[in-house]
Amino acid sequence: MLASLPADAEQLNVSLIGGGYGRTVFFEYGQRFEAETGIDIKWTVKHDADYKQSLNGWFEGTDTPDVIQWQGGERLFQYVRKGWVEPITDFWVDNGLEATFTPAIQETVAYDREVYGVPYSFYHWGFYYKNSVFQSLGIRPPRDWDDLLSMCSKLRSAGLEPIVIGTRYHWPSAAWFDYLDLRINGIDFHRSLTRGEISFKDTRVRVVFEHWKQLLDAECFIEAATHRTMNWRDPLPYLYRDMAGTGLFGNFVTGEMPPRYQSDFRFFPFPKINDVPRSEDAPTDIFIIPARSNNKEAARKFLAFMARADIQEEMNTRLKTIPTNRFSAIASDPFIEEGSKLLQAADSVAQFFDRDTPKGMADKATVVFTDFMETGDIDATLAELEAARRQFYRESTTAALSEPSDLTVID
Repeated sequence: MLASLPADAEQLNVSLIGGGYGRTVFFEYGQRFEAETGIDIKWTVKHDADYKQSLNGWFEGTDTPDVIQWQGGERLFQYVRKGWVEPITDFWVDNGLEATFTPAIQETVAYDREVYGVPYSFYHWGFYYKNSVFQSLGIRPPRDWDDLLSMCSKLRSAGLEPIVIGTRYHWPSAAWFDYLDLRINGIDFHRSLTRGEISFKDTRVRVVFEHWKQLLDAECFIEAATHRTMNWRDPLPYLYRDMAGTGLFGNFVTGEMPPRYQSDFRFFPFPKINDVPRSEDAPTDIFIIPARSNNKEAARKFLAFMARADIQEEMNTRLKTIPTNRFSAIASDPFIEEGSKLLQAADSVAQFFDRDTPKGMADKATVVFTDFMETGDIDATLAELEAARRQFYRESTTAALSEPSDLTVID
């Protein structure tokens, strides 16, 4: 039983996304922080949509939390550029955090030579499949583009759907765009593109869709009439019942697998295409201090607590995610172990298309990606994406877009 805090204990207001089991875990570790520091945490908890709607008011208003739970990469940097987030570079150096996190993870919270947050959790994406199915057909996990096409051919010849996907809500198709672009053009190009700095009519973007069309022409995916009716979970029974070969998912998929199937499932990363540094989609959760925080000293103590190897190890084990601290032990789960090795070895990480772009762009582009999986029309797809870029990056403060006559393509 934790000792009660004194009535005059220092108070720290920390915001938290969502409820359920995750909230319970954070509340428990909040009690541990209180016991260790004597600082009382007041939690502000909102579900996803309400939380996002509250952010601007928190950053600009008087009811600002002292610590805000948020997401790394562009979703952080859009507020950094407005001057709404407290830089913590000195805190980062003083606590030796440059040795605690890999360069790839540090990139998710570093902008223009300053650090703005502490990452505490992330998860990986890749292909999940039944080992028994691959073994029975003599298929090895593909390591390059030719292997991937060969895998599709063997599965289709055996009467299985090679790759399942559910695009009713569109966003799963964005994983395919992300990985094709990362494997073909690399992380620097991908980041410039998702920041609105490169035209979608650039020839390098066309190459991405040309590769995607190769998969469509080879009938690698379950047919569009089917996948457009399914959410991301709906295709999973195809894998359980040996009706399909594999699918591209985030590791959250393992929480959906019935126990009787889990021991047969395996994972492989998205195969290599071009000789570019290896990047992975790894949505990263962080804590930041808003510039208007009234208790920055206590906020830094909380960030130091959340950066600790033991805290990240325990919390991520319970949440079935991966600690960002390179010294944290990994949960004894084969998918978490593989994912951790994959992400710790990555040259860089992206945050997923809908986190790396303004909301309007993400909403439109994911629909366009899904339509492309049905039509295979590259010219129409590029035209729609470029029109969306010109519309939504002008409306957003996350990127400055040149006028059409002044448009330059970044190399």
